[in-house]
Amino acid sequence: MDVVVKSDYDGYFESWVKGWIQQKVEMGKPFNHKRVVITSGPWRSYAVSFEKAGEELRLDFYSALRAGFGGVTASEIREIIELL
Repeated sequence: MDVVVKSDYDGYFESWVKGWIQQKVEMGKPFNHKRVVITSGPWRSYAVSFEKAGEELRLDFYSALRAGFGGVTASEIREIIELL
């Protein structure tokens, strides 16, 4: 699984994604995508959005999550892990 970081804040969201990838590995389930693309920034109306694009899973994070504004729900995390 390749992880491509287009925009992040000192690897904050990259570390989340790598943790989710590790959880998928520990489950022993096959990956559905070959690449995860991470973007993040301000002014998002969501904590994280995810989009499937061919062999890529694109994750876009609201940057203020780092400061405690909002959060990613457990069900969103489960769904992302499943999509990986």
